Formats: sequence, C-alpha cells, structure tokens
Amino acid sequence: MGRGPQKSFPTGPHQEDDFDGSIECVNEERRFHKKVCNVSYPFFRAKAKVSFRLDFEFSKSVFLHHLEMQLTTGSDSDEQDSTKEDNTALLRFHLKYEADILFTRRSTLSHYEVKSNSSLESYDGTGPPFNCAFKIQNLGLFPIHGVMMKITVPVATRGGNRLLMLRDFLTDQGNVSCNVWGNSTEYQHTPVEEDLSRTPQLNHSNSDVISINCHVRLAPNQEINFHLLGNLWLRSLKVLKYKSMKITIHAALQRQFHSPFIFREEDPSRQIVFEISKQEDMQIPIWIIVGSTVGGLLLLALLVLALWKLGFFKNATRRREPSLDPNPKELE
Repeated sequence: MGRGPQKSFPTGPHQEDDFDGSIECVNEERRFHKKVCNVSYPFFRAKAKVSFRLDFEFSKSVFLHHLEMQLTTGSDSDEQDSTKEDNTALLRFHLKYEADILFTRRSTLSHYEVKSNSSLESYDGTGPPFNCAFKIQNLGLFPIHGVMMKITVPVATRGGNRLLMLRDFLTDQGNVSCNVWGNSTEYQHTPVEEDLSRTPQLNHSNSDVISINCHVRLAPNQEINFHLLGNLWLRSLKVLKYKSMKITIHAALQRQFHSPFIFREEDPSRQIVFEISKQEDMQIPIWIIVGSTVGGLLLLALLVLALWKLGFFKNATRRREPSLDPNPKELE
C-alpha cells in the first residue's frame, strides 16, 4: 500500500562519467526536509552533469494527497538575469494508495426449479424469497473515500415480463448515501409468452435493471453490508420458454476521478447468480392416448384376420379332435 512520505532527502548523488569534481551534501539544522549539496568543488565545468535520487520514508499515520519537491540551484559566479529563471523547478505528484479491501458476497438462494404444480399461494402470490448481501471490509491503515459501489439487479426481460421483485435495499451504515433508479417501473401483471432459450443468462446488458449507486466511506477495520431482499416472480417464470437460465446480480467497486485510492484487482466486482430450471411437463395429451389405443386394436384385428385367412385356426381345431379307430376291440 502506498503511504504518504514522512521525510525526503537525496541519497548519494549520481556522478556522470565526465564529472571530475566532488559532491558534498549536508542537512540544514532544524529542517529535515531540506538538503544542500555543493557540486562545484573545486569547480563545475561546462557541460558537466550530476543527478540526484530521492528516497522517501513512509508514515503509517500521515495521509498525504500529493507530494511537492522544489529544486533550486545557485552559484557564486556571475550569471545573466535572463538565465536565472530556470534555476528553480517545482515538482508536484499526486499520490495513489492501494486500498486493502475485502469484497465478499452471500445469498440464501442459488437454485430454484419451477414445477408444473408450483403454487403461488405458498409465496403470497409472488415466488420464493431471496436475501443477498455484498460486504466490503477496509483492512488497510487509512480511511477509504472517493469509492462508489454500483449494483445492478435484472428485474424484467426486454419483453416486459417481470423476473423478480426487489422489496427492500438496506445498508448497515448510516453515513452511506445511495441512489436507486428503475424500481418504480410498472410491468404487465399478466405475463406473455417469450422465448428465452437463446438467452441463457440475464444480466444488466440484456435486461431491464434496477441500478443502485452508493458512495462508500470506510474507516480502518470498518465494514459495510449491502442487503437486497425480494422474491422471484413465479408467474412469469412458469410462462417463459426456457429449460435453464441464470439471473445475475452484479456489484462492482468504482473509484471516482479524483480518488487517491486504487484497487489491487483490475476488475473489483462480484456476482450473485440465481439458476432457474423448469421441470418438463410429462403429461401426455388425451388424443395421443386414444389414438394409440385405437391403433393398437386395429393392428390386433388385422393380425387375427391374417391368421384366419391362412387357416391357422382350422389346423389348430383338427389337432385338438381325438383320433377314431375304425376296428375297435371288443371287451371280453
């Protein structure tokens, strides 16, 4: 993690190969941030060069937004006034701090199977409930500010069929300001048929969403939870055409333009996925049952008729009749 500089001083000026002088550096009394170096002994000849490297000690308790360095050169020799303007240089650097953040998620619902006999009465006319949460913890040494939490919740298809109902959004920190957009949209109460078989994943890019933006401020060792409470919309889930689909809630951390904090992850985001599957309807239409029965009886009748034409039943009758002896023996 980057920290604000506590002290700065040149350590070991670097002499160019063609520099034949010596350099002596001393600290000014009571001014630890200032160092004076004499690079002209015995003289500083034309075209000679010398460079300085500045090393910084960092403080764990002092937070600085920027760093300034002023370099000034002077000489006992005569110099024209027109060339003295470039004897001073002021360097200013904006400092960036790597935020030590732990970003996690949890959900009470991960998978739900829509069955043909699923009833709305057990869910108060909506669908199964869910309780999701995204948690941010500041594990660093400095307070975090200038960071925004952005959450997108897919609530309806592009065809206007509601997927879920977001009943409430809560945070456990009173000093967090959040803006919610899209939760007042009215969707059709009665769902219509819509084919989602080619859209297995519904997210902020292909669905109507609720957007939540929150400005995050966290002291060291402080955490904040963002809670999403709602229900799946079972009416639509029973009508829509699909075998399996995923509803993805996306949460991402974004730094504001002038924020001094940067993230360790290239894309600090987390997702909560509801996997919805639909049980295939195994009921066989009555006309198939009746047609199969009639077809089977007709096939059996044709088989019996064919066997009768071939004399199968006459031969069987002859084999069952007892054979008669023309000269029966008399009993003594």
